Amino acid sequence: MASKRKTGVLLVTHGSKLKEANWSLFPIVRELRRRLGNDCIAPCFMELGRPDIPTAVQKLVRRGCSHIFVHALFLVPGKHLQKDIPGILRHALEPHPGVTFEIGNAMFSDPGLTDLVEQRLSHLLAGDKVIG
Repeated sequence: MASKRKTGVLLVTHGSKLKEANWSLFPIVRELRRRLGNDCIAPCFMELGRPDIPTAVQKLVRRGCSHIFVHALFLVPGKHLQKDIPGILRHALEPHPGVTFEIGNAMFSDPGLTDLVEQRLSHLLAGDKVIG
């Protein structure tokens, strides 16, 4: 009988030289773990922050994940999303044959993003303080 695939999630952002900007990722990950009831959600940074992608991959593999879904907090499907991140993942997974990965779409493809921008702009245009 085949074993069930255990999927881990990497929540990836670019990373910043400003450490306080990088710290903003961690509360989101904690809240997603709570809401989804899943401890196999790992924060990571493509560069300029820690943990980096290979470190987060190792953490998920040690937790028994055989598939990694990458949710990159990138707006457009540019070079980082199409080339850099897949290359980093392939290299990080070389020592782990059988562990697979997939990368989700850029955030611009989600209609909910338009709703969020509309909400913020409607407050601004009404003279209210912009949320966030």
